[in-house]
Amino acid sequence: MGASLSAETSLAPEDAEGELATLRMSNPELIIQLVSMKKPPSARAVAMIGEQTIRAKETGALLADRPEVDLLLRLAGTSQISEALKKNGYRSKGTLILVAVGKDKDVEKLRRALSKLRAYSLREEGEMDDESRDAVEIAALLSTRT
Repeated sequence: MGASLSAETSLAPEDAEGELATLRMSNPELIIQLVSMKKPPSARAVAMIGEQTIRAKETGALLADRPEVDLLLRLAGTSQISEALKKNGYRSKGTLILVAVGKDKDVEKLRRALSKLRAYSLREEGEMDDESRDAVEIAALLSTRT
């Protein structure tokens, strides 16, 4: 399977789009998304949701044309792009989280780069609470509705 990372970021909303484009250009082998969440699921739950996107990409079962959009939809728990952007787009209110999924070596390269930047705080995988488990389950159920 793949690897993932999630990091809280202190980027200003007006800088988010440019930063996201730069990260995607610098790491084209990764699926990278920036989301805003009122209460982000645990890093472990985010990793599990990222794995769902990787599996969907490999099997041709993405919820959207692009894996980055699939990841946003799964994190938002909806199949509606407009709803996901409104609720969890990087311009929404909440904690800004960078999520990246892909091969171990590629994720590790990004992890090392982000660890040197003050704007990012890497999230460690740990225990999942009920809300985080629910988020993973909702993301998985989205695939059954396509």
